[in-house]
Amino acid sequence: MKRFSAVLLVLAIGCGKRGDPRPPIPIIPQATSDLVVTQRANRVLLSWSYPSLTTAGRSLTEPRRVVVYRYSEPLPPVVSTGSAGPGDAGVPRPIAQFASIPGLAPAQFAKLSTRIESIEGANMTSATVGSRLAYEDAPPFRTAAGQPLRYTYAVVTEGMSAKSELSNLVSIVPLDVAVAPMSLTASAQPQGVELRWTAPSASATGAEVPVITGYNIYRGGGDAMSGELPQPINTTAVTDTNFTDTPPYGEHEYRVTAVAASGPPRIESDPSEPARANFRDLIAPTTPSGLQALVETSQIRLIWDPVDAADLAGYNVYRIEAAGHDVSKLHETGRLLFTPGMTTAANFLDTIPAPGLLFRYEVTSVDKSGNESAAAKTGWVLVPKTP
Repeated sequence: MKRFSAVLLVLAIGCGKRGDPRPPIPIIPQATSDLVVTQRANRVLLSWSYPSLTTAGRSLTEPRRVVVYRYSEPLPPVVSTGSAGPGDAGVPRPIAQFASIPGLAPAQFAKLSTRIESIEGANMTSATVGSRLAYEDAPPFRTAAGQPLRYTYAVVTEGMSAKSELSNLVSIVPLDVAVAPMSLTASAQPQGVELRWTAPSASATGAEVPVITGYNIYRGGGDAMSGELPQPINTTAVTDTNFTDTPPYGEHEYRVTAVAASGPPRIESDPSEPARANFRDLIAPTTPSGLQALVETSQIRLIWDPVDAADLAGYNVYRIEAAGHDVSKLHETGRLLFTPGMTTAANFLDTIPAPGLLFRYEVTSVDKSGNESAAAKTGWVLVPKTP
């Protein structure tokens, strides 16, 4: 009986069923949420983060491709086209006209948009700028009848077995921007780097008159401008053809663009040719105050108030000699630097004055950049011939 029970137990275990096979969990790329658009010259530029995550929050190791979609719409005939110049509050007229027309909802975009490009996985490295992917589009900026156009873009990331949802939608109304500003110069001044340039008069898009609402200033070398969407150093568009920057001390390179719309989206020209300047400390410390010349036996003691400057290196002391006896008609015969290595103390002792002669002293403060202040001066001092 015991043996029979054991056999039944074995048969029961052997007849157990495994669960039904489950299909592999699809790897769905996470939708892009930071797509941005801008216009530079006659090109529309898109930029977004490199796709790196799945909807489950895991690493997306092998994105198959990223597909770019676009929808274009002309300005409806019921909206007056007017001129391309500024509209209300300085907003270019085409942008102001489209502002009253609602954009597409994602579901509408999915039905109406056209696939215009795909960045294959093997080509993503060459399309990457920093940590972002970049795409350049060159659509017509107006219809054959001359109406403005609005473009809406989105991207979709495709994995090996599934694709993401649509990214956020971005729209732009391209404008007739100017060619790059010309003759940019950069000059280091005590207050900063002074930039000057010539306003462009031609359009990069072939229009007779470019749209210019101001200028953007960019600081940095070629690497700083290699990104599709670098940030200008000015917070609002510069309306003049000059600008003063106060950068950290060192060598700096600048470029300027002509702005048609500050945005977002930003619409501007290509950058100008670069200009360079070496900005360093050009501001001298304050002049020493309280300078006095005290006549002692066979020597003259100078004292003054210390200069309060964080980058103070020291003081220079000068002695000026004169010929003549009438103080109102003295003729200065020379100016001698007594402290070629500077002094850090707020006093100095002249132990070699010639008795019977008139002297005058000057003291300047010098900072660590070599800037020298104006001189504090004493009156004429006579060293007596006898104690």
